[in-house]
Amino acid sequence: MKQKTIIIAISLSMVFLIPINSDAQTYGKLKKQTYSAYMSNSVAVWKVIEKQISTKQNQSPNNMQLLLDLTNVQYGLLNACIANKDKDTFNQYIVKAKKNVEQLIESDDQWAEVHALKSAFLSVEMSFSPSKGMYLGAKSAQHIESAIKADPLEPTGWIQKGGSKLFTPKMFGGSIGEAIKCYKEAIRLYETDTMRISNNWQYINTLAWLGNAYKQNENYEMAKKTYSKAIAVEPEFYWVKNILIPDLEKQMKEE
Repeated sequence: MKQKTIIIAISLSMVFLIPINSDAQTYGKLKKQTYSAYMSNSVAVWKVIEKQISTKQNQSPNNMQLLLDLTNVQYGLLNACIANKDKDTFNQYIVKAKKNVEQLIESDDQWAEVHALKSAFLSVEMSFSPSKGMYLGAKSAQHIESAIKADPLEPTGWIQKGGSKLFTPKMFGGSIGEAIKCYKEAIRLYETDTMRISNNWQYINTLAWLGNAYKQNENYEMAKKTYSKAIAVEPEFYWVKNILIPDLEKQMKEE
């Protein structure tokens, strides 16, 4: 269970969905659906949402915002596939998702969220096939920098950079300290608007990974404080409540 949760959170690094249309009720429903899908870690739930958004996008194929929403949902679905070791579903949707993100980049190569999403897809591939890291890592880094350059106020680019710094070996440019800074910046940006953190699984996921980075840096008090903040936002956050906090407490006792 621990390994599954870690895998999904490595890359569940990405989605703050933009409204499909101007209707606040529709947008709110979509956010709640994706939040529930993340919390349940259910491939089936993600597939239902993907089908709904895909139907809407097919009705408006030139609507790039809809395509972004669809691709973001496909990203969440792919991560659930990794966590549940559902390789067949993963292979089915990764082709669609990669095609969509390329279309989005072609529509606007200065779209920060899209570059961050492209980086996230490369991370997904590396999570599923670590051997690909030798050639996908550099591509991922390029899209991260493009995302931050295009819009430094967009949290997703900082989240991807945090993950890259945390999981890249030090000899190749990795840095736990830099990862902490990136995660903190993403959280700060989310917290500038309460609407950005309401029912936003990306926000609480980033809190969890900031806690993990503190733990790896042996700053156990800050790790505990950050995990506690995540639980305050979402009391039923299983990964943090039942895995990360107990593991941290155990390690603190041992040391």
